[in-house]
Amino acid sequence: MTPEHQYRRIICAYCGYTVDVPIYCGNRFCSVCSSPRLKRVRLRLTSIIKQTPFIPGYDFKHLTLSIRNRQDLPGMITFLITSFKLLRRTIYWKHHVAGGAFVIEVSGQPLSWHAHLHIVIQCNWMKWEHLLAAWSHVSRGRGVYITRIPKGDIIRYLTKYLTKPSVAPVHVEVIADPLKSYRLFQTFGKWHTIKVLILKEPALCPKCKAAAWIPFDILYRGFTQPEHGRHPPRTRASPSPS
Repeated sequence: MTPEHQYRRIICAYCGYTVDVPIYCGNRFCSVCSSPRLKRVRLRLTSIIKQTPFIPGYDFKHLTLSIRNRQDLPGMITFLITSFKLLRRTIYWKHHVAGGAFVIEVSGQPLSWHAHLHIVIQCNWMKWEHLLAAWSHVSRGRGVYITRIPKGDIIRYLTKYLTKPSVAPVHVEVIADPLKSYRLFQTFGKWHTIKVLILKEPALCPKCKAAAWIPFDILYRGFTQPEHGRHPPRTRASPSPS
C-alpha cells in the first residue's frame, strides 16, 4: 500500500476480513490506480470490438493526428479534440469511416508540448493526401500517419498509451492535470452506439469466499453512535381537550 495515496477500508460482512481499497485520484499515471483502470478499459474495448459488425470493403487502421508543438498544453489538448470533432463532421470522413476510438498522448517538454491522438478506425480505403488535406483544413496541422492493423491488435495499440507517460518523470505531474478532464479513451461513430456488455465478477473475500462488504467508516459509526443520541420517531400531536 502506498502511504501517500488515499484508501478506504472495507470489511467482510461474514468473517470480518479487512481490505484497503484505493480511492481513484484522477491521475492517469498513478501507479496505484492505473492497473485496475487499465483492466476496465481493456474489458470495455474487448466488448466493443467483439460487437463491431463486419462491413464489406472496410478494415481497421491505426491513425495518428497531430498539430504543431505549443507552450500552452491545456489549450493545445482542447484545440486538438475540437479539430478532430470538426474532421468527423466533414463529408469526406463520413464517407470513409464507420466508427472507432481514440486516446490522447502527450510528449515533449515545457514550452514545447506535443499532444496528439492515437485513433483506431473502421474504414474503407482512404488516400493519404486527401486525409492530410482534410486534417490540415480543420486544424492547420500536417501530422497524419495511417497504417492497417489486424483486428486482434486494436486493444494493444490503444491501451499502451493510456498509463505510460511519454515525458520525463519530472514532467509527469505537469501533463497529468490537463488530462484529468478527459476520458482514457473515447469512441465515436457507430462504435459509440455499441452497448458495452461486461459481466462483473463479484469481489470475493479471500478468507471465507463471501461477496458482502461493508465500508469500515459506516460500520464504525454504527458501533459508536449511542442509542440515546438518536432522535425518537415523530408522532402526530393529539388534539387538546376542549
